[in-house]
Amino acid sequence: MTLLGDALISCALATVLGSGCFLALRYVFYAATYERLRLLLRRRGPGYEMYTPVVTEELWEGLGASVLVALGSWALASGHSAHCRLADTSACLLGWPHPAAPRALHGLFLLMLGWYGQCTVKRWAGPGRRVRVQGLDAALHHASTLALLALSYSVGLLRLGLLAHWLFTVTSPLLAASKLLHCLDVRPAKKVFFLVFAAAFFAARVLAVPLVLLRCTLYDAWLVPLDWRAAAAGNAGLLLLYCVSLFWFGRLLGILATGKLDGRPRMVLTAESRRWQKRL
Repeated sequence: MTLLGDALISCALATVLGSGCFLALRYVFYAATYERLRLLLRRRGPGYEMYTPVVTEELWEGLGASVLVALGSWALASGHSAHCRLADTSACLLGWPHPAAPRALHGLFLLMLGWYGQCTVKRWAGPGRRVRVQGLDAALHHASTLALLALSYSVGLLRLGLLAHWLFTVTSPLLAASKLLHCLDVRPAKKVFFLVFAAAFFAARVLAVPLVLLRCTLYDAWLVPLDWRAAAAGNAGLLLLYCVSLFWFGRLLGILATGKLDGRPRMVLTAESRRWQKRL
């Protein structure tokens, strides 16, 4: 039994109502911080003001991701995942199709559905839509995550879904912080923090996903046996997210190889070049 009755109805209500609430909170967040951040960035120097939409959005993303990672870590550490964790995935599918799950875990899933519903549509709705603060690859990633969370909740795979979500999002707060340091051109912290983020990304999303998560979903799911349609759809979604992760990791290596971290933010350089052209 779910918190809102039927699992599919719960997913639909949590996604629609939750995304609406988060979009409203995002609007309030922008209204409260955007102008203040713009003035602070203007004082930092020419060109930094152009990064106001990016800085505002990364603060919002980092705040939301930090809350979800903290709640997921708490759920894993406190036993709400029933010993479905990094060190042991043997209980991830235990008791399916009617696994017992605490109400706190149901509530966490509904919260995540609302958050990723907002993340999926914010490119086209709410503040920042005109400057496209989110790329299509990020929107695809959020939409895939939303679909996998809804699938996990609908078929009763809450423990496995919690572990998968934690692995794919544990580095998100580090990503937001790394982007902020780059936009502000904070040296040498921006390069050090980027290296920390890249190492964490490699450990969690490049290594741990196939060694821990996919080993469970590609092998254990067929031994339960799990419904083949749920297993096929879930594994397809996880493999898609893993491919996106590999693509992003390749971009991280490209940033390191080209030395972009050693340069100044592009808009800052553009603003400074315009200023020198006026002097000449």
